[in-house]
Amino acid sequence: MKKCPDDYLGRWFSILHRLSMSHITQGLKEFNIGSGQIMFLLELYYADGVRQEELSTLLNIDGANTTRAISKLKEEGYVYREADTEDGRAFRVFLTKKALDIRPQLFALMRDWEERLLGGLSPEEQEQFVRLLKKIGHSVSEHDRCVFCDFGVDCH
Repeated sequence: MKKCPDDYLGRWFSILHRLSMSHITQGLKEFNIGSGQIMFLLELYYADGVRQEELSTLLNIDGANTTRAISKLKEEGYVYREADTEDGRAFRVFLTKKALDIRPQLFALMRDWEERLLGGLSPEEQEQFVRLLKKIGHSVSEHDRCVFCDFGVDCH
């Protein structure tokens, strides 16, 4: 049995998550976006026009939370929704010009945080860490990101 709190992975995931959300919240203030919405924008930058339920699956977030996040982004003018032409009950979510205009700042914010997180590792350790983290994430998530990949490479 583990005795030291430092030995529990959950402790570190919790700490890193809180620090990440704090960093992102501070960086998003000027855009009136919350930390809960940035991942939706990042997904849409990758695949604009994706169905709303696919966003839920990709982010492992339930439909109600996805609806709230998309509603907030819509209210702020970052996205709009259209009925899916293939399924009138479903909606596709699209980025607005306003969202596209802030893309460089959001990517810089995420890149800055990743550099802070990985700064104590060598380039080889960084690559290995990211590869292992993705492997763990794929093993427990409800989706396979690579089915949406346009690059024809194995992301695992």
